[in-house]
Amino acid sequence: MRYPAHGANPSTLYRELELEMPEQIIDLSENVNFLGPPASFGAIWTSLFQEIAAYPHEDAEPLRSQLAYRYNVATEHIVIGNGAAEILMALARCYAREKIVIVQPSFSEYARTLEQQQAIIQSIEVEELTNYSLPMERLKEAMCGAKALYICNPNNPTGVVTPKKQLIELLQYGERVDCDLVIDEAFMDWTDETESMAELVASSNRLIILRSMTKMYSMAGVRLGYALTQHAFKIKQELPHWNVSAISIALGMQALQEEDFCAKSRQQAAQSRAVIIPFLMEKGCIVTKSKTNYVAFRLPSTYDATKFYFSLLQKGIVLRHTQNFIGMDGEWFRLALKEQHKMTAFQQALEHFFRCK
Repeated sequence: MRYPAHGANPSTLYRELELEMPEQIIDLSENVNFLGPPASFGAIWTSLFQEIAAYPHEDAEPLRSQLAYRYNVATEHIVIGNGAAEILMALARCYAREKIVIVQPSFSEYARTLEQQQAIIQSIEVEELTNYSLPMERLKEAMCGAKALYICNPNNPTGVVTPKKQLIELLQYGERVDCDLVIDEAFMDWTDETESMAELVASSNRLIILRSMTKMYSMAGVRLGYALTQHAFKIKQELPHWNVSAISIALGMQALQEEDFCAKSRQQAAQSRAVIIPFLMEKGCIVTKSKTNYVAFRLPSTYDATKFYFSLLQKGIVLRHTQNFIGMDGEWFRLALKEQHKMTAFQQALEHFFRCK
């Protein structure tokens, strides 16, 4: 039995697990904004038709300049990719055969892309998942002799935000021992941004920040991400020419104007967390202190996690398994926050499983 490496695409999951797929599916395994793309995307969509015939700008202008203005960094310190995943692959090429430290559990693409480049990976597991507390001294020890330290903040799959002061401490240490700090802020726009490290890019050549426009703006089918770093040129050299489409650039420009949409999305996620987290805790589950549009939880020890997962699949409810998250080993689940009727269906399915144990 093989579990797919990522959430989303339920048909692949059911096929790999050799299960009959119900007609109606509630996919809680992917964490894209359930509000869908901003309405303005639809308003400009027909005007993008004319972009099909022309090559896009090689540096994804004018989006790159607009991002530089937003983050108050030099334009040459930004590189844009066909999704943050493409930048991860390019970054891995820069770290080929080097020692890399990854804080776990975390997004599986870090290890996958680095392994493709024969990097030597050292995983450091957090000791307590609900707060996702960083083992600072162990990380510093591992950074000695390493080329980079990868940290996901907010963390995926827990949704927990690491305090900025801890990241600054690690960055300063990395500057002393020649170790880069790679921070994946793909879900930072689901927070108030106070813990973002973006403002430090201009002052440190050891900092690489990854950002994604996929989740907040529901652009998974378009693909758009970027990196803020003084190493932008080096990363760009590992990317193909014209890697970002003209349509993606235009939608990215529009997304930067959607402050009200983002505020509404954050409010919706906060309201959903305020309901689902107490519900899970009342049932005896351990729940992470997420600040994003997903949470991670673990069933009480008296319940079988695998049976629970498959019981929900039979009902057409798909959670994100954690079989490939180091330190979670299938005992935890990531739950995306979706429309109310979908969350209610999940709650009812969990209650039914508990009653029938």
